[in-house]
Amino acid sequence: MGKGLSLVSVERICPDIYHPAVARDGLLTRLRIPGGVLNVEQCLAIADLLAATGLNYVQVTNRANLQFRGLNQDLDQSLIPRLIAVGLVSANRAIDGIRNIMASPIAGIDQTELIDVRPLVAAWDEYLTAHPELGVLSNKFSVGFDGAGSVSILDRPNDLTLLAVSEREFLLHLPSGFMRLGVDECIPMLGRIAESYRVRCEGGKVRLREVIEGVEGDLLRSGVYLMPRGTEVALRGTEGFVYSHLGVFGQKQVGLSYVGVVLPLGRWGLEQVRGLCAIASEYGSGTIRLTPWQNAIVSDIRDEDVSKVLGLINGLGLDVGGNHLDGLLMACAGTSGCQYSATDTQGDALALSAYLAARVELDIPLNVHFSGCEKSCAQHYQADIALWGCAKTSERAGGYRLCIGGVEGRFGRELRDYLPAEDVQVAIEHLIHFYQKQRASPRESFQTFTNRQSLAQLQQVLHVI
Repeated sequence: MGKGLSLVSVERICPDIYHPAVARDGLLTRLRIPGGVLNVEQCLAIADLLAATGLNYVQVTNRANLQFRGLNQDLDQSLIPRLIAVGLVSANRAIDGIRNIMASPIAGIDQTELIDVRPLVAAWDEYLTAHPELGVLSNKFSVGFDGAGSVSILDRPNDLTLLAVSEREFLLHLPSGFMRLGVDECIPMLGRIAESYRVRCEGGKVRLREVIEGVEGDLLRSGVYLMPRGTEVALRGTEGFVYSHLGVFGQKQVGLSYVGVVLPLGRWGLEQVRGLCAIASEYGSGTIRLTPWQNAIVSDIRDEDVSKVLGLINGLGLDVGGNHLDGLLMACAGTSGCQYSATDTQGDALALSAYLAARVELDIPLNVHFSGCEKSCAQHYQADIALWGCAKTSERAGGYRLCIGGVEGRFGRELRDYLPAEDVQVAIEHLIHFYQKQRASPRESFQTFTNRQSLAQLQQVLHVI
């Protein structure tokens, strides 16, 4: 490829197409996919970008971005106009690096949702594009829209989350309370908050939580009423969360279904991109949806075509099972791509999947997250089983801390403060078998089960390791 974007280091937390980051395995860049929704033109452009860069796969992230890592040189500048033309890159360089806008991956097709949030995702993206001054906001500034359907994003961390509470109203989550907003009030209010945040950034890349008291003070002084936490409607929790987007499900549109496809660790190969694109074009509406659990969805398939589509997906080497082990794993970049990681999280996660495939059969989902360090880029606090990398010392090789269960999204119980990487597979196997043999019913979730076990009981399961 020819000379393109500069390799000079820039002070950005999140890389974007204009500002690639230098990682251990090469250059890293990302494409924002607002709401995770792709059309055929965009998928074909992604496939061509993969072919041009020589990468084996693009990776879906835990915000439903697309991440290209391991680039050995800059992107050719001539590739950018096409990416802009199909809507994968903003022509406004200032805001392209703002964090992806999140939404349920089945917005608009969910049988139980209160509000289809896709128009709001598009409106907020247009607002950002029209306000380049907001480019000074932290690259971590994040907004999520939840239509209160069957696949929630409430387990995903966002600075600002809007949850539908009726067919015409949202609840905006703020650190100190809630704000009720009509549908038409959402974008103007987000704009007011973003502007107050921008003013308080003072040119620095501070996080919203660092200045939220001042931002909330601005809102209160302008007459906005905040309802204190604990006084509002009970909000849906994430305990026992199942990956209900994987598999085949009927849509609210009569006679149509969507298919959730497992992408192991979010890896989406070139021929798989082209293949899913062709399936979506011929049998669906030309839409592929990326999920913040690093999988994909092909929507709007006629019920009579579902069987054929499943065969075509399997022909791409992909699975659609909701209990498939590959779909329940999450891992950060690990030592291959990150200087902070103590362990090969990607390799260890894939090895675990291969090991368990011959020894464990899941009848309901559970998830395992691998993080290479305390930063927890794999979002351990939403996992049934969480592993954190422990640095190598003179006394021991690199390994993991093993934590389990959780209360209100936080892990309080550590089963092992050090577990050698080579023992992870057997440890997880023992825990799963213990759960499956001792649970109160076939539908009891892993988290519910482990929360009623004592720490000693759980540690006893690992005593032979």
